[in-house]
Amino acid sequence: MENPAKKGRGMDYLVATPQQLREEIYRLQARIAQLEASEARRKQAEITLRAAAEEWEQSFNALSDDVFILDKTGIILWANKAVRERFGTLHGNLIGLDYRILYYGTPHLETSTPWESVLAGAVSAVVEIWLPKLKGWFLVSCYPLYDMEGKQWGAISVVKDITDRRRVEEALRDIAQGAPAAGGAAFFRSLVKDLAKALDVSYAFLAEFVDPAQTRIHTIAVWTHGEYGEPFTWTLPEALASQIRGARLPFWGNDMRQHILHHEQLAAWGVNSYVGSPLVNSVGQIIGVIMALDHRPLRNLQLAQSILGVFAVRAASELERKRAEEALRDNEERYRAIAENAYDLIFETTPNGVMLYLSPSCREVLGYSLEELQQRNFLHLIHPDDRSLIADEFERKVNALEDWQMVCRLEHQTEEWRWFESHIKPFRTTMGDKVAVIVSRDITERRRLDEERARATKLESIGILAGGIAHDFNNILTAVFANIGLAKMLISKTLNTTQHMIIDRLNAAEKACMRARDLTKQLLTFAKGGTPVKNPASVARLITETAEFALRGSNVRCELDLPETLWPVEVDEGQMSQVIQNLIINADHAMPNGGIIRITASNVTLDTTISLPLKPGRYVKVSIEDQGTGIHPEHLPKIFDPYFTTKQKGSGLGLATTYSILKRHEGHITVNSELGVGTTFTFYLPASERNFQIAPLEEAPVSLGTGRILVMEDEEEIREVLGKMLVELGYEVDFAHDGTEILAKYQQAMNSGKPYIATIMDLTIPGGVGGKESIRQLKALDPSVVALVSSGYSNDPVMANPEDYGFSGIVAKPYNLVDLSKALSKALGSATYSRLPTNSPS
Repeated sequence: MENPAKKGRGMDYLVATPQQLREEIYRLQARIAQLEASEARRKQAEITLRAAAEEWEQSFNALSDDVFILDKTGIILWANKAVRERFGTLHGNLIGLDYRILYYGTPHLETSTPWESVLAGAVSAVVEIWLPKLKGWFLVSCYPLYDMEGKQWGAISVVKDITDRRRVEEALRDIAQGAPAAGGAAFFRSLVKDLAKALDVSYAFLAEFVDPAQTRIHTIAVWTHGEYGEPFTWTLPEALASQIRGARLPFWGNDMRQHILHHEQLAAWGVNSYVGSPLVNSVGQIIGVIMALDHRPLRNLQLAQSILGVFAVRAASELERKRAEEALRDNEERYRAIAENAYDLIFETTPNGVMLYLSPSCREVLGYSLEELQQRNFLHLIHPDDRSLIADEFERKVNALEDWQMVCRLEHQTEEWRWFESHIKPFRTTMGDKVAVIVSRDITERRRLDEERARATKLESIGILAGGIAHDFNNILTAVFANIGLAKMLISKTLNTTQHMIIDRLNAAEKACMRARDLTKQLLTFAKGGTPVKNPASVARLITETAEFALRGSNVRCELDLPETLWPVEVDEGQMSQVIQNLIINADHAMPNGGIIRITASNVTLDTTISLPLKPGRYVKVSIEDQGTGIHPEHLPKIFDPYFTTKQKGSGLGLATTYSILKRHEGHITVNSELGVGTTFTFYLPASERNFQIAPLEEAPVSLGTGRILVMEDEEEIREVLGKMLVELGYEVDFAHDGTEILAKYQQAMNSGKPYIATIMDLTIPGGVGGKESIRQLKALDPSVVALVSSGYSNDPVMANPEDYGFSGIVAKPYNLVDLSKALSKALGSATYSRLPTNSPS
């Protein structure tokens, strides 16, 4: 059944009025206008969409990464310029190809790919993968594409080449995980290999500067085209050296070929581009350089410089550590060589003295084996008297890490105590333990020499006083001694019983004078410059005669070992007899119950290795050994000091005099003593370099003479007795008070034709001209003058060597008639006749 409305409308349309037609036309026109506007908008949208698509494509084409669109099966629908440039030459038109062919070389794969998961419905995939076809690492990003209804129809993918980044990361990871402790050289070799790999270059090296001017380098590690190369030394061209020295950051260039023209090994590489960095240590000093080189221009120079900067920091740190280790090894070797070859003793101990280290010199100096010493405590080597003062302080100082010095005695294997000066340096080890390094120097001989010098200083100071006293005393003693001699001679001319008794008393007085003379001789040996009056002598004869005299009436027996081959010496016989006598008397007193004194003598030649204060050369060595009580160790350093004695009746001058005499004879004396065993004194005398025969001793006669003798003496008592002695000897005597008067009288006698045959002059005249000044004027007046010098002060060199000053001989005060006659006879050289003196001491 039809719809009446519809039917009616159709009929109305057919029979419509004009007005109705016009309205319909208007409606149709409006509709057409709407359709035309809609079409225009559609066309504009198409134009806008096309422009947007072109802009979108241009943006993707500007990327260096691969961008492409796939359908659901993996067929490429669109690809950007980077994809077309990478694969276009091989595959032509890429649209319609399977992506697997491009990136894997085949559509048939045994493993899944990141794209497959997204094409199968995954939301997205972002993964780093190795693509064998392209031989590199890539970051693959893939996202699904949907239509208007939300149905996935394909996928868009971005593929980024990260091969360089992965190479850098691997290289950085390698150097971060590198183990320098496994070996510095191995680490450096690995470093240059990784650098070449990170920068994709054929050559790399790491070197250190070997000169202060920083112009020469020596390579530590070299990488050359896939293998390690031989190290080399290179004097850098000035331009390259300046570039390295002036840089604190990586530097680069493309002119390496001109720098390596004159280096055979580098020139063979044929490289031109380079990037390098100075190696700077922790205090800012350039210590080396690291460089990468290649034939090709370097890619991504900014990245290369950044990578090289990281490598340079790591290399500099390791090179500084290597140098520090080498310096430490050098120091260890140096200090080991010093410690093992030093004469000083080096110990390392704990605070309580337990031994940790001993230098080899400990064995040589102390006599123990190192094993023996290792088992001993250092503090137990110290003398008990010193240990009580040192032990607590030693431990306190070490625990407080305070430097310290000490002087103490250490025990030798022979049980001898030797003096050592020690410097203690405490420190804390890396383990936190406190230890001390002790450097000890044997100063036994130095202390001995210091004691010798101190003793010599004491002798010198007392000598000034002793010399003056002895001089004045000798003047007085001369008058006494000479008068006793004269009295004996006068009385002996008319002898009777009473006079014999007087002569005996005079003899006793004369002996007392002789003892007093011996005492003044001892005092004179202390006088400064008291040079001995030396004459050729036999040591054997001096010992034999002195020993016999010194031990007369003693219960001690003397055994002599005196070879006939002993070298002769030049000594002052009186002083040397005194030395021997002092030592024998000391030995005698050390054995109150009797015993044996052994005296031995031998020829010795000393060289520079001796520990005695003597010049190298030939010496006669004399040892006097007793079996007495010995000398206490505390007294040994003082026995040669003036006035030091352990005897109730001793003067303290005997050994001091002995020491002084030997010193003035350029000799030396030592002592060794052991309580309850005995003492041995040993002295050395220089052997004479001249050849002469020692004349046998004969009893000295009194020589008489004639002629005129002029005497210059300021002491009235001596002048009087000397005149009487000269008259008694047959001479005529005149006197002068000083040098001016003696010159006038000598000149007058020469002019009168009655000259003096000799003069006797006092060496010094207080307030006037003495003999030393007068002899020069007399020599000028009469070159053949015979002049004898007399003095009670033997510290003047004139008395030791009178001929050097123009004198013919000496008359040493105090003297008697025999001494005077001998001196005149020797000087004049002509004695008319001789006779032995009656009861006159020789």
